[in-house]
Amino acid sequence: MLITGNKNVYDLIIEKSTLHPKKVFLYYEDQVITYDELRTRVNQTADFLKTKGVEKGDKVAVLLSNRPEFYDLWFGCGAIGAVMVPINTASTAFEIEYFVDHSDAVGFIAEDSLFTNEITEVVDSKDLAFQEVLDEEWGIYLQKYSSENREEDVQPSDVCGMMYTSGTTSKPKGVEITHENYLFAGETSVRNQWLTPFDRYLIFLPLFHVNSQYYTSMASLVVGCSIVLKKRFSSSTFWDDVQRYQPTVSSFVATTVKMLLQTDPHPNEKDHTLKWAGYGLFVTYNELEEFEARFGVRLYQWFGMTESITTNIVTPLFDKRIRDERTGIVPIGKPALGHEVKIVDEEGKELGPDQVGQIVVKSPSLMKGYYKNPEATQETLKDGWLYTGDSGYYLNNGYIWFVDRSKDMIKRAGENISSIEVENTIRVHPSVEDCAVISVPDHLREEAVAAYIKVLDGESLTEEEIKSFCEKRLSYFKVPQIYQFVEDFPRTSIGKIQKNHLRDHT
Repeated sequence: MLITGNKNVYDLIIEKSTLHPKKVFLYYEDQVITYDELRTRVNQTADFLKTKGVEKGDKVAVLLSNRPEFYDLWFGCGAIGAVMVPINTASTAFEIEYFVDHSDAVGFIAEDSLFTNEITEVVDSKDLAFQEVLDEEWGIYLQKYSSENREEDVQPSDVCGMMYTSGTTSKPKGVEITHENYLFAGETSVRNQWLTPFDRYLIFLPLFHVNSQYYTSMASLVVGCSIVLKKRFSSSTFWDDVQRYQPTVSSFVATTVKMLLQTDPHPNEKDHTLKWAGYGLFVTYNELEEFEARFGVRLYQWFGMTESITTNIVTPLFDKRIRDERTGIVPIGKPALGHEVKIVDEEGKELGPDQVGQIVVKSPSLMKGYYKNPEATQETLKDGWLYTGDSGYYLNNGYIWFVDRSKDMIKRAGENISSIEVENTIRVHPSVEDCAVISVPDHLREEAVAAYIKVLDGESLTEEEIKSFCEKRLSYFKVPQIYQFVEDFPRTSIGKIQKNHLRDHT
């Protein structure tokens, strides 16, 4: 038996609402929702879904921004054994049609501001049991439904959510996430982040993304702390929001760190309640040191995937920060408690220290599989190990370094080049705000190195200057042959640069 016990997500909500009913579960704008009110809302949502004919195992597609109703629908589906399929709010009508069709959704619920004419046309063309527009009157509408606790046959192994990975060379795959997966993600995230019931978790990354489900929302629910939910991140109001809601922890992405460093000084940027924040790839050593010195917020890194459910690799929160002296890159951390990590070659043979290979992880709780795709499931899950498709290495000190996504490794004249190493070097230049390095075809040397660079406002930079900068710091074969200066980058919903879009326009 796992640490999660024989519980489902709904059981956890009942447990917490019984333990401390008047404690605040959620702060959202001017709303304050207690754990007992959460239970009521979830029950009413579950009853609403049942009246629409939703049964155990049915999929419900949901198109919502960050708002309390996201939790109501997520947990309301879980209460009756249904499966929520959250959709990226930036999705086009064409993409939404694929998600609805592939998931076999029986219903579609969307926020009124997101329900465009194009999406309406797509949804109307589907044989759905129901579609609903969620507006400001939704809470009043739900009050006619029963708030009594549910008694449904929902097992820990039943699927509770399905999230689609962002496909680059093929259609997105639907990752099946069980109740046990969500609970395990919460339990392990509590321990990785040293959370307590007295914390307030600031969440501004989109709830339809794994970060805000696995690492933050489920962790908060498991430990019984409070969530401060924001619609989105704003660097100009960030410290005002911290002053108003007094969060103690948060979850960042690299863009968050970089944007806050570029803001003008704020009177509360050091006099605040925020202790630490996790972040994902990629922030340089200098940026991390500058951020902590300026704001007094400890940053630590974590590594996980939609398929791996939780943070499999994490920087110990109170360790001294280190970096690889050869590359200047900081490690992504050590294996999380209860997880195993190894580096393997193309044949699956385990490699030793300082040898680059694929990162594979073993966890007590991995995804159930890819929906309607047993071949891809078998390629990713082998003998209890999840093959991440990411390259890395480890050293004898137990730390693991991320080298690159396998698809982002550059092969030039027989040499393997990490785009991350080149990017890390370019970002050190004082005139550079951000950059992305990709490969482009080269008829003579397989691939050439292309650097896309965004210059800081008010700064100037020439191709000759940045090339000379790179030549002093990188081996000759790693120095980019192509330089493109851009106004901005195509990004995902959580701010990651979409290199596949850069390749498409190269």
